[in-house]
Amino acid sequence: MTAISDAIYELCNRLAGHSWLLDNLIALAQDNPLVKAALLGGCFLAVWHGHQDDATIQRNRRILLVTLLASIFVIATTKVLTHTVFLPRPFIQSQKVFHLEGDQLVESHRLTYHVPLDDKNQKTYQGLLKGQVIQNDLGSFPSDHAGFYVTLAVGILLASRALGWLAVSWTFLVLLGSRIITGQHSPLDVVAGAGIGIVILLLLQFAFGKWLRRPMELIVNWTLRHQTLATVLISIVVFEAANTLQNVHPLLEIGVAIAKHFLKS
Repeated sequence: MTAISDAIYELCNRLAGHSWLLDNLIALAQDNPLVKAALLGGCFLAVWHGHQDDATIQRNRRILLVTLLASIFVIATTKVLTHTVFLPRPFIQSQKVFHLEGDQLVESHRLTYHVPLDDKNQKTYQGLLKGQVIQNDLGSFPSDHAGFYVTLAVGILLASRALGWLAVSWTFLVLLGSRIITGQHSPLDVVAGAGIGIVILLLLQFAFGKWLRRPMELIVNWTLRHQTLATVLISIVVFEAANTLQNVHPLLEIGVAIAKHFLKS
């Protein structure tokens, strides 16, 4: 599996390093939230506010709410695995890297790497040549982005086929494809993350559809009675989802700091 993944990665990475314009467009899909996830957020809200019969609206909102819940479990799972499994990003593996085999230190297989021409990837690679490696680049398996965004895209697909296929296509071709091309993730990282996301999503959809249907229906009915407030709340959640929950951690840190401050007073 690793050999197949490496071969596919090297084939995709050949697209990089030839066109300044193409590499900068690909880089946008990596770091720009508007390019990266605005389409997913738009599809999510379009399904949420879809004008169908009441039964369909309730069904779709139940699926979307469970999808948001699943995305939290997915990102927690991938984060734990990422810190457990040591597997550097492909662009790191283009350098001389050693690993232990028994008691022997053995040089790992080196991957070819075509450096993208955008400023960020150029600076990252120049730093790598100087020995500057950040901790996050040493654990790429499974892909957090793949797990998180595939969960959202497939959740949209379960509620709406047309918008769902648009979301799934954008996620794999643009969002995740850009990460393989630039050497941020291998296909194996992406497949593992996507698999975790789909499994957790389907398990929760089944659980809330069979055993926990009643509490979810109460929440859905509340969103129908309080459309304005529900829209505000769901928009905030979708905005944060587009940023892969990156703003949640600082808020939690501030909350903990405030709590400790008052406890000491």
